[in-house]
Amino acid sequence: MRGRMVSANHAEGERYYLRLLLLHISGPMCFEDLYIVNNVQHPTFRKATLERGLIESDDGLSQCLTEASLFQAPIALRRMFATILTFCEPGDVRKLWDDHYNALSEDYRRQYGSIERVQNMVLTDINIFLQSMSDNIDCFDHPKINENVDLESGVFREFAYDEIMWHVHSNIPGVFFIDGPGGTGNFFLYKALLANIRSCGHIELATASSGVALITFLGEEQTHSRFKLPINLENNSVCKISRQSGIAQLLRTAKVIICDEVSMAKRHALEAVD
Repeated sequence: MRGRMVSANHAEGERYYLRLLLLHISGPMCFEDLYIVNNVQHPTFRKATLERGLIESDDGLSQCLTEASLFQAPIALRRMFATILTFCEPGDVRKLWDDHYNALSEDYRRQYGSIERVQNMVLTDINIFLQSMSDNIDCFDHPKINENVDLESGVFREFAYDEIMWHVHSNIPGVFFIDGPGGTGNFFLYKALLANIRSCGHIELATASSGVALITFLGEEQTHSRFKLPINLENNSVCKISRQSGIAQLLRTAKVIICDEVSMAKRHALEAVD
């Protein structure tokens, strides 16, 4: 009769563990029989499944996060946490969240005093990473995101967005340098700008001067490649782009050019692009 048992996903919690127990325990007379292991009655199906050795504990996952918190930034920990949720199938997500929340929220707690706002921002970051893996935070046992709490990571982000979009829609050229530490919304600002530009049917170019930034920001192209910069930059270096080429026309048409991690680039590269 096993073939007629309804399948259950790991994310369904107790329903999944109940099915797992039914597949491995013969002759249970009632649900209480499934809770009992070695004459000890456990409060949940998961606990009974764990005691029977049918699943592994989350100790290894918890230790992994603890070790990473010693040298990784909180944003990297949130990405790791989302990866664990999607690919490692932890049994007790809420306990994993409670045990490592301080490390996951360290950067936001330093900047903001509102407990709800900090939690919302951490959950929002994790949800963004989960969505990039075709998953969603609502599938896991987490505190819920409070839609009534402001999710903005900084006032500068809203100001920069409004100022840049005003220049774009007014066809007035301008150069903006956005300097914000990790966790203050630089990535969110870039995404919002690019999405708005594309929705208006305009062309945008997103580049990055470092390989690390390329990994973080999907869709970017390395600055050297986009602007045809020489490998060995000197005072009189120029971009190898002819006036009538397709790249030159693309640069003329683009409404916005974003160069991420521009402070990591050499002065000669910026002068050549200018």
